[in-house]
Amino acid sequence: MVLFGTAAVLIAPHLGVPMFLYPWLGLGLCAAMLRLQRLRFADTGFRWRGFRAIPLLIGVALGLAYAAINFQLIGPLLARVLGERPDLSDFAFVRTHLSGYVLALVLAWVIGGFYEELVFRGFLHTMLMRHLPSVPTRPAWAVALTALAFAAYHLQFGAFGVANALVFALFAAAVRQRWPRNLWVVISFHACADMTAFTLMRWGYL
Repeated sequence: MVLFGTAAVLIAPHLGVPMFLYPWLGLGLCAAMLRLQRLRFADTGFRWRGFRAIPLLIGVALGLAYAAINFQLIGPLLARVLGERPDLSDFAFVRTHLSGYVLALVLAWVIGGFYEELVFRGFLHTMLMRHLPSVPTRPAWAVALTALAFAAYHLQFGAFGVANALVFALFAAAVRQRWPRNLWVVISFHACADMTAFTLMRWGYL
């Protein structure tokens, strides 16, 4: 049941489920599967009372730092290794319409930060830590499998998008490991990194 529900969460966006619907579907399935394990989202590190200035500012600062590293180093290196540039055609609306850019900034928080982090660094990481064999390497396996699932979730963006998502997931895992009891740090990290990428697109740098 947990495996089926997890698969449904991960593939729903790729089956034509509307953007305004699949986050509710995904979070609902995650909540149901957590209840089956007698857990709550609080057990994944997410609490509404964790929404405080300092965790958010830490995440924003780390997100800006990652975005700079990605723009200056990681992205160009991946482009050279893979022999291709990122396919950003799905985000043409960011460049052409101010309303599209504003919408993208909102989605950076709602989809990128909130939804994806609750699903991957919250739910999936917690489930893997709970169900993988109790060996010293279990945390590393949980990080690796979560990162691979996150990368596969971005298949629609081609080889560059998958590789870039994999690198991002490893950085996000490090943030989550440093602040395991407050998922808002990695949520704001993810959201700010995405917001910076959309801003670079808007200004013509990507």
